[in-house]
Amino acid sequence: MTAQNFKSAAELLAKYEEEAGIKLKAPINVDDLAKFLNVRVEEDISLELEDAIGQICFHDGDEAVVSINPIQNSYEPRRRFTLAHELGHFCLHTDKVKSGFKDNRKTMSRSLSYWDSKESEANSFAAQLLMPRNLILEHGQEVIDEYKARHGVSAMPAAIFTARLASLFKVSNKAMEYRLKNLDIIK
Repeated sequence: MTAQNFKSAAELLAKYEEEAGIKLKAPINVDDLAKFLNVRVEEDISLELEDAIGQICFHDGDEAVVSINPIQNSYEPRRRFTLAHELGHFCLHTDKVKSGFKDNRKTMSRSLSYWDSKESEANSFAAQLLMPRNLILEHGQEVIDEYKARHGVSAMPAAIFTARLASLFKVSNKAMEYRLKNLDIIK
């Protein structure tokens, strides 16, 4: 696979699902997606010297390497988001920036990267890749139904809903909260 094949996370997931012959479920296996894209993933502790969370380097042809700082990505949801973010750069920006991207806390922050369109696009791609709308709706309804049945209530608190989905999708509560608000599922 080459980066130019995918201009959205939904396109990538659909092609992956079709070619792998599977039905996607939460959590999305982002490492398998990197393999599908022929992107090599490695841990690189030297990124800590530059206070970098992760980076993607584009090499001759279609080769790309994502390097992950294992210190700043020791929390699994953080590592998954970092990798998904770098895959966003691969799919969306390979043809625009030939050298690659090095990301730190500022570029990975949704609020601090707002004015940098490439970083903002990679963050949105990562959210859509790790938390696809269709799976959120499917699993979200299951979570609500189970909660209501177990507790004998007619509604589920948004904070509990968010935390349960975050756990299921292996993302942070903050990332899930933002995604649910973006999809107008919670206020």
